Amino acid sequence: MKQLDLRFMKEHESKKQTHQLQMMEKLQQTLTKRIAEKFDDVQVRVRFSSSSGYDLSGFRGEEKEKFLAYLEELWNDSTLLEEY
Repeated sequence: MKQLDLRFMKEHESKKQTHQLQMMEKLQQTLTKRIAEKFDDVQVRVRFSSSSGYDLSGFRGEEKEKFLAYLEELWNDSTLLEEY
């Protein structure tokens, strides 16, 4: 199984936490949809953690490089969280 795991550190202020949670939910929906358009069977997980970052698993060789390039393209897309 291919998986993208995105981790975010939790905001300390409750108002910022609410905003962050909404952003993370939208990111989960949008990334899942957009990634499925180009790659099969990729599970996307967006969650809180003690450190920010991402992990990939289940990708091999050239497919991993293509996925990372697409992920960077998505991350730099100003419309990624449109309607948020």
